[in-house]
Amino acid sequence: MAYGNAVAAGTTPAFFAPSVVAMASSATGNGYWTVGADGTVLAFGDAPALGGVNSLGPLTAPIVGIAPTRSGRGYWLVGADGGVFTFGDAPYLGSLGNIHLNQPIVAISGTASGRGYWLAAADGGVFTFGDAPYLGSLGNIHLNQPIVGMASTGSGGGYWLAAADGGIFTFGDAPYLGSTGDRALQAPVIGMAATHDGRGYWLAAADGGIFTFGTAPFDGAIPGDPTVSPVVAVAGKPADDGYWVATGRPKTPPVKRQPLGTFSATCYSLGGSTASGRPVGTDVVAVDPRVIPLGSRIWVDGVGERIAADTGGAIVGNRLDLWQPTFAQCAQWGRRDVQVYLLG
Repeated sequence: MAYGNAVAAGTTPAFFAPSVVAMASSATGNGYWTVGADGTVLAFGDAPALGGVNSLGPLTAPIVGIAPTRSGRGYWLVGADGGVFTFGDAPYLGSLGNIHLNQPIVAISGTASGRGYWLAAADGGVFTFGDAPYLGSLGNIHLNQPIVGMASTGSGGGYWLAAADGGIFTFGDAPYLGSTGDRALQAPVIGMAATHDGRGYWLAAADGGIFTFGTAPFDGAIPGDPTVSPVVAVAGKPADDGYWVATGRPKTPPVKRQPLGTFSATCYSLGGSTASGRPVGTDVVAVDPRVIPLGSRIWVDGVGERIAADTGGAIVGNRLDLWQPTFAQCAQWGRRDVQVYLLG
């Protein structure tokens, strides 16, 4: 969801939403990437599609963060074990993948030069690579809540760490501009984003609450129930005049449901209307009407609620075909086995 002058360039397909863990802005602010725990990276607007690590097979630890280079032509992904993966013009400068960590890595931030990065752990430990300077950490300090986010100043000479209670810790030339550490929050803070002028930052909570400090503008929020549609990431626009938040899918399907079994799910991106006359869209799915009657509301694990509104010559038996607007999105989905339920 976009706020202020941030451009709504597209939405992460629902079948990727359960695993979305982070997002980042393109260099112009006219696009962004979302990344999933499995390393799937989706590009929207003018953010270049540079790939992900989902094609490498099972990871030793889930991906937890993404940091773009200042040029916007590359990015780093980091796993909870400190493993670092590079794409585009992002250089590989080392990782923690073979080092025992006291707490998992939760965030990554790149330097202004694009030749270095910091990793932050849940206990406030900070690890530096390339030209990223070490300016201090919280690794030996007792925290009331774990660290959940990190951001660096535009100069590359400082960084902030944010805790789940909204506590802010500053290092180098990163100024302290306030926190929510003394407030009773309805939901925990899940991450932060800094303005490019280095004089402001946003904190985002799981219920959609947005807290702004310094020059970071408040352009809106989506307060809600964090158990239904949790916010999982926030990213600021380079011009500092807007931001995006990424949300996950509902954590649990509606209670009233009837199991239909395991289905093989593929994806299609053709335009037009469905067999039922309904326009194609991300809310519809093609089914074998002898198995699932047209018009049925179904729940697909890892996807969410859909309307059985279309058919296809190859959709026979326990088969589903999900609709998405682009072939690239369908190619990333491929073919998967999913559990399907009929909703009451």
